Formats: sequence, structure tokens, C-alpha cells
Amino acid sequence: MSEREIAKPQLLELLKVAKSEDAARAAIAMLFPRARKLLDAELLDTGERDGATSGRRIRNADFARLYFLLTPKTVVWSKSQAQELMEGDPQVAFSVFESRINAVPADEKPKLRRLILELLDDKLRNSPDTRHPWLIAFLNNASALISDEDWQTTGLFESSNEDLIRMMLRKVLMASSQTERVELLKGAIDQAADISLLSELMRSISGEVEFGRTSSKPDALGGATQEVRDMLLARIQRLVADGGLLTQIRPANILWYWWACGYGEQVRAYTEHLMATDEGIRLLLKIPVSYVRSTEGNYERVNQAVWEMIVDLRHLEERARIWAETKGEDDARIARRFLDALRRDDDL
Repeated sequence: MSEREIAKPQLLELLKVAKSEDAARAAIAMLFPRARKLLDAELLDTGERDGATSGRRIRNADFARLYFLLTPKTVVWSKSQAQELMEGDPQVAFSVFESRINAVPADEKPKLRRLILELLDDKLRNSPDTRHPWLIAFLNNASALISDEDWQTTGLFESSNEDLIRMMLRKVLMASSQTERVELLKGAIDQAADISLLSELMRSISGEVEFGRTSSKPDALGGATQEVRDMLLARIQRLVADGGLLTQIRPANILWYWWACGYGEQVRAYTEHLMATDEGIRLLLKIPVSYVRSTEGNYERVNQAVWEMIVDLRHLEERARIWAETKGEDDARIARRFLDALRRDDDL
């Protein structure tokens, strides 16, 4: 009797204790193609018809290790699958990105976000015909790629995902011609639901207004600089009037762009107005806190010299102390975090 003939009844007996014998046969047939005939599994649908899993065999060095982990990976994403996704609808792609990020364990999320950013960087740089819809989708869905969860372990000289996004957007924009750049920004200002990353980008390439004098960078947008700047400013003022600031990914970017356009007094009056509501206080307690990477350990701080230009920090500190003592646990924790970060700045 051959080894195969001996192995077959033993394997079939083991499969009987599986919760689903057919599913177990299919799984083994998929992982070990030569076992398919041994298990009489030729007619089972193992996903081979569309070729989606053919590259993830145990014999493939890139994937073999996954079959021997004590805790299997919840997501395996082949290069061909990712490339196929990038050729489709951007909204669908971002839905898949978010679902994959949510599916993996916390320690795998940063690496997966980096992978997605690399794919997006390539797509935005090398596909000018579809750059506009992909940019809009990116601006609206960037919250899936921006995360504060791993800042405590980020190395001193490592770039955060937000740093990478900032550099990527600027690089993609500046790789276009000046005319294309202007049209791309105008379209984004008009159509993007979230304009926080766009505000930071525009501030970096269009300059600021200081003491009534405009500091612009004509090589970026040329004669259209002021027109595009005013378009975004008008969009921000509508957003603020409608109460939409709280829905943005990075509200601080929007406030600072507004300030950079020469409206510092308006911005400070607006942040004072925000302190009249719990929602406004909650926002103001969060946005001034920044992450500092240090050789002595990462920490949080509030740069008082900077934020005092647009927020009455003493008034906000008073509110925070009251919240820390009287509010529920979630709001009290937000208040204590702000106070600790404020105290850290005093110690520097």
C-alpha cells in the first residue's frame, strides 16, 4: 500500500471532527493543491476559479510563514489585489481600506496604513487623468489613515502618518503644472466635504498675511494665488457659520488657515464664542494638545505662545478645571489631559 493510500483514511478520519467537514476539505485543498485529489475535493469551490488565492500558497515564500503563526493574520492582501483596487472607484477603494484597517489587530494598523499611503502616493503621482476624484476621496477619508494611537512609541526621527500625508499632498501638487495645480485646488475647495488637510496644504504653498502684507509664493499658484486663497477662506467662513467645524478631521488646520489670511481677531472671537457650549469647549480642549517626541520619552504639551494667538488659554484653563471636577468621566478625562499638557509647557 502506498503512502498516499495510507494517509487518505487517516486524513479523512481527522476531518470528521471538524465543525464543517466540507469547509475543512476545501481549506486543505486550497492550501495544498496536491491533496485535492486525495480528498476527492475536485468539485469543491476553493476560490481558484478567479485566481484570487493562487498566489498565496504555502509554497510561496512571501506567504508561507502565515500558515505557521500561533495567531493567524486576519488580513492577507496581495499586491495584485491592491493594484486592482486602485484601478477602480476611489470611494469603493477607501471603503475597503477602512474595513481592512478595522479588521487587523492594533499592532498591525500602522504598517497597513503605511502600505495604503504608498499605494495612494503612487496613484496620485502617476495617474493624472484620475487625480481629481482620488484627491477628493483622499481628503474626505483621510481620518482612516490619520491615527494618534501609536504616537507614544514613534521614534524620535520617524515620520508620523500625518507627516507623510502632508509631504505626499505637497509633492503630488507641486509635480503638476501650475495650471493643473490651480484647477485641482479649485475643484477640491468646491467639492471636498473635509477641508482640513486642504487648509494646511494651502497655507504652506500660498503664504500668510502678516500686518496687512501678503507673503505669497508665486511659483506655486502664480497670479491665481489670491483667488484660490479667497475661495478657501469663503468656504471656511461658510463652514464656521453652519457649525460644521466640529465634523472636520483636523479643525485646528482650518482655524490656523483663517488666521493666516489676516483674520486673527475674528478667529479669537470665534474661539471665545465656542466656549459658550459644551461641544465648543470639548473641541478647544482637544485641538491645542500636540505630541512631542523626545529622547526622554514622548509626551503631550500645549504650546501656549502659539495657541494664545487664537485662544484665550486662561479662560479655557478655568473651564477645564471646572470640567475636571464636575463633568462625567469622559469629559473630565479630556479636561485633565489638557491641563496636564498645559502644565508640561509651563515646565519647559
